Amino acid sequence: MNNPSKRARRSGQRLITVALGAALITGIGAATTPSVFAAIGRHASQAENAVQSDQASIKAAYEALNAMGKTLASQQKLAYDIKMVTDVITGKGKKMAVNGTASVRFERPDHLFVDLKTDTMERQFYHDGNQFTVIAKKDGYYGQLPASASTREVLIKTAKDYGIEIPVVDLLEWGTPEARKIDLKKAKRMGETTLDGKAVEHWALHSGGLDWEIWITTGDKRLPMKLITTNNHLPEKPQFTAEVHWRDASSINDTMFSPHLSSDLKPITFNKIQPAPEAGQ
Repeated sequence: MNNPSKRARRSGQRLITVALGAALITGIGAATTPSVFAAIGRHASQAENAVQSDQASIKAAYEALNAMGKTLASQQKLAYDIKMVTDVITGKGKKMAVNGTASVRFERPDHLFVDLKTDTMERQFYHDGNQFTVIAKKDGYYGQLPASASTREVLIKTAKDYGIEIPVVDLLEWGTPEARKIDLKKAKRMGETTLDGKAVEHWALHSGGLDWEIWITTGDKRLPMKLITTNNHLPEKPQFTAEVHWRDASSINDTMFSPHLSSDLKPITFNKIQPAPEAGQ
């Protein structure tokens, strides 16, 4: 991999070569040439300093994210509530903001409860270590799948095979060996503020086609308090905003992960997603 600081130095050297040629062609005297060199030297130095500053910011951002992950992964139980806004792209390429809330209760490695409510739907998700259950009370149905695996494995499988994706559960695997690695391209610490009565630092980050901002508590226990993502892969640049409110996890017990299936709910069978046909078929 090329060293960014070396690239900056090479750019500076090329600029000096061009300036020398210009001086010889235009007949700039010796008295003025040093000032040209000085200006170019300043620009080259500023470019190198900017690269070093970017690298330092990215390193500091990784440290903050890793500290947050360490805090999350060290907790056997997690309890948090989310207030969120999701941009949905309509068929005409317009953005529509969908508001929602979610209550998440989790006990490692294989117990999860999520109560999700949005402008357009309500769902409850349960994983009790043996079964994965989805309840849609307003629609009058429920579905179940065998799920004798970790919650992480179950969520991956249900998303891949059945298209069941639950927002705001990414926090459950932060800091674990299985967590997805983040390749930061840019990072900037925006400053400090207060959210939900807690001191937080605000980071603006860029990785691939995703711009995101995150607010992380300061101190020994680093927790995410707010997240905004912008998807730059789509021309509409849809955003997702989530405010996280942390709750006392000591009240979590096994009964939270056992679904209550009332008699008015009808069972349904989940249909697997059909793979897209290959080109030419």
